[in-house]
Amino acid sequence: MKRLLALVEREYWEHKGALRTTPLVIGGIYIALLLMSIFTTAHVDNELYTFKEAVRLAGEQSPEIRAIVVEQALLGSSVLFTITMSFVVFFYLLGALYDDRKDRSILFWKSLPASDLLTIASKLLTAMVLAPFAFLVTLILTQVLMAIIGSVMVLSVDGNPWTLFLSLANPFKAWALIGASWLAAAIWALPMYGWLLLVSSFAPRVPLLFALLPPLVISVLQGWIEFLRTFTLENNLSSVIKDWMFNTPAILTAEVGEGEAGVALGVPLTGDFDHAVTLANMLDRLLSLQMLVGLVLAAVFLAVTLLLRRRATES
Repeated sequence: MKRLLALVEREYWEHKGALRTTPLVIGGIYIALLLMSIFTTAHVDNELYTFKEAVRLAGEQSPEIRAIVVEQALLGSSVLFTITMSFVVFFYLLGALYDDRKDRSILFWKSLPASDLLTIASKLLTAMVLAPFAFLVTLILTQVLMAIIGSVMVLSVDGNPWTLFLSLANPFKAWALIGASWLAAAIWALPMYGWLLLVSSFAPRVPLLFALLPPLVISVLQGWIEFLRTFTLENNLSSVIKDWMFNTPAILTAEVGEGEAGVALGVPLTGDFDHAVTLANMLDRLLSLQMLVGLVLAAVFLAVTLLLRRRATES
């Protein structure tokens, strides 16, 4: 266990730009946009009359409605973090085993008292646990700072931020849901993670091309054959991948229905699962037949990755 943790720590320090700086930049963007909106409002309306009216109208809403708005805002502000983290993890895994071969350092790492299994496990844990944890900590700090700035603004127009929104917020519940959704999404994404590590273990160059081209070619050929048979383009590999991505348990989009709107898990264009943001709906995905198939695929990809890693040389 100590060796595994040491390897994960190594991954952090080798990729601290992606794992530490990137979420800080996203948090900085949120803060910068908030401050820009405040300065713009103050410039256009130096007496903040419009903002004061907005605070007054918000205070006239029932506490239940304000609590829902606050909760949706806390959950919704995670979307940009989620999308950015997805790109970070994608390219991290794509280069996780490729970089060792590219710079010819693979023999050095193999000489250390750490097996290839631990090496692969450390990279998988970095993608599944360390990256979400780093992004979650930054998200929490960002939301706390935004709450402080918002409270100061409300106080500046003689409002009471505690009764207006602070006392109605349950940030710990929102943070727990966000963290759980990211962990569930990491488990749901195991087939993709396994595939990226597999590509990273054998691609001679440009691993992005090797990662994207085979699924694309298979999808085109399968779609062409299916079209010749039925004149439709359904049930091919691209459709499976699309539905798999849309059904992710990560908080990703908004859902509108029956006069209500709120954030949603994945993209609510499929009826395979309920897209409401609840722990039950996250578990429903993880306990599904799709997840079982995904785990089998991930196990195959990772097993082949381990085999290739053991046979790899500096060339």
